Amino acid sequence: MVRLLVSFALVLSCSALAKHKKHDAQGAIVLNGARVAVHWTDGDSFKVKEGEFKGKGTRLVGYNSLEAYGPVHQWGEWTAQELFEIAEASAGIAAAKEWNCVTDGKEDGYHRLLVDCPDLAIDMAKTGYGMAYAVEGTTSRPAVLEAQRDAQQNKRGMWRKGVVKGVLSSLHSVGEDGNTREKTAYNRLVDTRTGAALKHAHSHTYATCEKVCEETEGETSCMVYVPFALRYRQQPDCLR
Repeated sequence: MVRLLVSFALVLSCSALAKHKKHDAQGAIVLNGARVAVHWTDGDSFKVKEGEFKGKGTRLVGYNSLEAYGPVHQWGEWTAQELFEIAEASAGIAAAKEWNCVTDGKEDGYHRLLVDCPDLAIDMAKTGYGMAYAVEGTTSRPAVLEAQRDAQQNKRGMWRKGVVKGVLSSLHSVGEDGNTREKTAYNRLVDTRTGAALKHAHSHTYATCEKVCEETEGETSCMVYVPFALRYRQQPDCLR
């Protein structure tokens, strides 16, 4: 009987892991005062399953989680696979609770609904599964930065193997949108002390699966470039 129970537990564990690998993190939030079911795709985005914004993809503001479409991040002593596992786990952490969130209906450049969940941003930063993230024209909230500093000092999540001063959060190649007249593109590098996520302009054309690195005061952070169109379907070998 004991062996049967242990085997059953292992099956459940493996089943949960398999679901987790598919980012199958179902949850609910309170959005503009109404409770709605959502499907978390990673630690900073979900798809709304009901209500006014049913079917919309989202992007949460104020923080950023690591990319969960493949092992693309690397810095310090971390391997890309280890950081990928942290990225994948972030969806389940976000889905574990219900959060109060608001939106004014504005969208980002990928037509994702911009949503603000202040308590979630703090929680993700404190666990080390998210980082403070402020794009041009915004500043990181003090509470999120304080939570992040606590995670860094106590080596939680992505900071367990130390803290680099800058983390690459996105890559863009010249002409990746089909515009052959385009001469410049940008990468986004997040300052892990302030949360500032600034654009770094460049004139490079990246090959799919090319590793790109940038330095912040002598410390290096890298990402593997994969065009958006190949991140979820017809994935290249570097994402498998």
